[in-house]
Amino acid sequence: MSGFIIKILGLLNKIIITRYLGTEGMSLYILSFPTLLLFLNISTLNINNCISKIVSESLISKEFSPKQIIYSGLKIICISSLITIIIFSLSLKPLVTLLLKNQQLFFPLLTTIILIPITGINDVLKGYYNGIKNIYKTSIANLLEQFSRICFVIIVLSFTIDKGLIFATTLSLIALSFGELLSLMYLIIHIKKEKPLAFPSKDPTKKILSIAIPSTSSKLIGNITYFLEPIIYTNVLMYLNYNYDVIQLNYTIINAYTIPLLTSASFISIALATTIIPNISENYAKQNFTTINYYIKKTLLFSLIPGILISILFFTYPNEYMNLIYNTSEGTSFIKPFVFFFLLYYLQMPFSSILHSIEKNKIQFIISTFFSVLRIILIIIFSFISNIGLNSIFYAILITMILHSLVIIYVVFKYTKYKLNIKNLVKILLITIITINMNYIINFLNLNYLINSILITIIFLGLCYCFNLININFIKN
Repeated sequence: MSGFIIKILGLLNKIIITRYLGTEGMSLYILSFPTLLLFLNISTLNINNCISKIVSESLISKEFSPKQIIYSGLKIICISSLITIIIFSLSLKPLVTLLLKNQQLFFPLLTTIILIPITGINDVLKGYYNGIKNIYKTSIANLLEQFSRICFVIIVLSFTIDKGLIFATTLSLIALSFGELLSLMYLIIHIKKEKPLAFPSKDPTKKILSIAIPSTSSKLIGNITYFLEPIIYTNVLMYLNYNYDVIQLNYTIINAYTIPLLTSASFISIALATTIIPNISENYAKQNFTTINYYIKKTLLFSLIPGILISILFFTYPNEYMNLIYNTSEGTSFIKPFVFFFLLYYLQMPFSSILHSIEKNKIQFIISTFFSVLRIILIIIFSFISNIGLNSIFYAILITMILHSLVIIYVVFKYTKYKLNIKNLVKILLITIITINMNYIINFLNLNYLINSILITIIFLGLCYCFNLININFIKN
């Protein structure tokens, strides 16, 4: 539920930013993110999931004290943040000038330096609470973070939008640090009150690094790819005599509007990817594959059911939802033909977390590396195909997403000995077909698309309940 609310708040935040910045401002905002995420992930070392895993296992094995795990995690984060900030500061000017070819990005990116240590410390504390399965605390922290960002953007941009797009974009990125800071303050207050369990134990630093570095390497490959995408995409198309402004506009439309809309049902996947780790890790330590398979079943259903519903709505009303959320109809041509393919995307993140939980980080690293390199190669190849050209980045993302997701799912099934429930798959397929057909009938009523969407949602969830795919006990347990 918190994941759902956070996603709604995230959409609201993006709606507000889009309204203030427009497409030109969103270009700066979106182009900043590959660089920002690369340096953030270098500094945070996937510490959230790592701490969560070690804490949950130590509550059973008593190998490490949770208090000592937190201290070691904070020590690692402080060192990695300091190194990252130095590298980031020294490389920023040549990065925006020579590679991104847009000097307007300098000040927006410069102000995000403060986000690096705040995010790292926050991730350590969230990892601890996830590890002890106190999801309530991390949920409230995430909600506070998102809500405070929205308030910051509304209040500050309302008074400063006339200062120019660079200034407005800079403030929009500062909002990230503001939200993260309030979230961190909330967790610090509660962790001081509750005092983590402490008992004599050995130093967990080596254990943290032994998990963090391989899992970060896997994640980092994806971040490096994301970082290189706009650089390679821009330079290849400029070599092919495309106009820079046209390239930047198309990159913004695909990455600010099309892909976010196609992946907007990922709120459950993101929540599952974090919360499933302690449950899987704990049962893997006991070699309890029956319980692991139960959680995999829940992961499949909780990822696919909201994903299918959102996909049906976007398939039916692509222009309406694009205009509602982003105040534009740009990028809708990709929604209807490809929305159902992105159902696999909703499985990729939680299944990657399952691989992490069953200690298959090396395999995950190999898979991520292969598909990240493939994506870059496809961007280059597709750019030279006249019928694709400017849309090369979208088709590269689509193909690698499908293949990557299928491989991750296959590997998880193989190592957990999970048997796919064909009966449930048939039920899901039938529910989808019935809902789509009911949707065509509803459209004859000529009602507003939002009312139609509510009716479709009721029908879909009702069918899921009738087919026994969801019930109160399954959700609670």
